[in-house]
Amino acid sequence: MSEKSKSKITLADAYNVVTPDDNRDLYGRWAATYDKTFVEETKYVYPDKIAQVLAKHMPEDRSFTVIDVGCGTGALGESIAKIRPKCEIEGVDISPAMLEVAQGKLRADGTKVYAELHEADLTETIYFAANYFDFLVSVGAFTIGHLGAYELIDLLCVCRSGATIVVGVNSQHWENDDFASAITEAVNNKTITKPQYEEVDIYGEGSEHHGDKGRVVIFKKN
Repeated sequence: MSEKSKSKITLADAYNVVTPDDNRDLYGRWAATYDKTFVEETKYVYPDKIAQVLAKHMPEDRSFTVIDVGCGTGALGESIAKIRPKCEIEGVDISPAMLEVAQGKLRADGTKVYAELHEADLTETIYFAANYFDFLVSVGAFTIGHLGAYELIDLLCVCRSGATIVVGVNSQHWENDDFASAITEAVNNKTITKPQYEEVDIYGEGSEHHGDKGRVVIFKKN
């Protein structure tokens, strides 16, 4: 095995992160090659699928504010900008290296995909916005080794009342972290509306991970 192949970062490495520092370190090393070695090579269609679900809940004739949680290098933002080009997208991520890549992503008209980008540890108190966004979206952040069910509920503080949340959650992580209980508690507390669910592919045909599913949870903040 070559030194190059030994050092290649994989999905397994992402699942093995434990602490915020682990996260910063992994994605700091991965940022420069992430789009090529992960998004392209694994046929990662999850961002497109989440954008398509979002579009069902977002009228195309109006401008909305969107926060992309765990935006990484900006794959989801790019997908949303193609389908709903009028929306204003901001991103938040723990990795400054990933945000630097996202900063360079452009729309079809040459403007930046993201109006603003925020570096934040989403397991801690959030300061970059309050009661502001019309939509909250996320792909890949709510997965093994990353954000959990109660972080999702805490994140709603950045959204205005009536905002729509469209979040993909790894199916195994959904069970392991008991998202169902956190969602039920939030509904019972009248924090959110009763959710809808969709199941989408995470990887396209031809990927070694084809068949892995993401559970998309959709609800509104009360």
